Amino acid sequence: MGVPGLTDFELKQPDIRPKEPYAISVHVPWLNWGNVGDLTVKSLGQYFNAEKLAEFKRPGDFYSFSFYRDRSRSYVDDEGNRHMEFPNSRVYYASRNEHDLLLFHLLEPTQFGEIYVDRVVSLMKRLDVRRYVVAGAMGAGVPHTRPAIVIGRSSEPELTERLKQMGIRESFGGQYQGPTSILNMISLQLQHEGIATAGLIVNSPNYLGNFDNYRGAHDLLKILSELEGFNIPLEPIEAIANNQSNEINQQMAANPQYERMVRELESNYDTLIHQEENEAHVQLPPSIEKFLNGLQQ
Repeated sequence: MGVPGLTDFELKQPDIRPKEPYAISVHVPWLNWGNVGDLTVKSLGQYFNAEKLAEFKRPGDFYSFSFYRDRSRSYVDDEGNRHMEFPNSRVYYASRNEHDLLLFHLLEPTQFGEIYVDRVVSLMKRLDVRRYVVAGAMGAGVPHTRPAIVIGRSSEPELTERLKQMGIRESFGGQYQGPTSILNMISLQLQHEGIATAGLIVNSPNYLGNFDNYRGAHDLLKILSELEGFNIPLEPIEAIANNQSNEINQQMAANPQYERMVRELESNYDTLIHQEENEAHVQLPPSIEKFLNGLQQ
């Protein structure tokens, strides 16, 4: 017996008609190491003064509130009224001269994942999305003292070539089999609908834990700015990133074991970059391979 009446996205502005919008999405918690995706989408939303366009009317259909307890909160507004906010997937909209911009903050469902994916894809079709870009990060054995390695791929060969020209590294095709996320199905379904997809993934230092990686967010925003023609100022987030790096360096200087580990990672990083001068591709962790492979199926 099926489950009737599962919630759908509730549009806050039902009469909106975006101009062939491009969508940028973060997948939480998957592909959001160091909150890079969160920080990126939040920065874009603030810069464009994006307005909330849609969210699930009844998020409990897709989410266990106990599992996402850290995303539930109670607050009092300026008039003294108490409100409660629960885990949800939300979409924000910003008007632009050419392609409008849609920002998707997608929280991975804990139940009814297939229906969730159908809801997301249906909304994109309703809004006439022309391109869907997933932006985020995965933990990797890379040092914080070197430029971020960003890998990516698109279902459009021309866009993949443009990403390569921008310095984005492409992985081997591979035939990875193993754990993945239901959110990966969104790109596959969009491709079946003729909608272009792409992924941009930052390799974030895994030894620092899942902290707010402003360096990764800065590098991702810089790439998106070039790709989409944004003029978002990067100086504020770069300043935060520099302060973080200085603090980490101070901790490293006080811990010889920590310093030796970072030096070894630097050596591995430099060797990899040197090898890339004569190689077209980069070998990636299986989890990232799985995500990128899905973009071309």
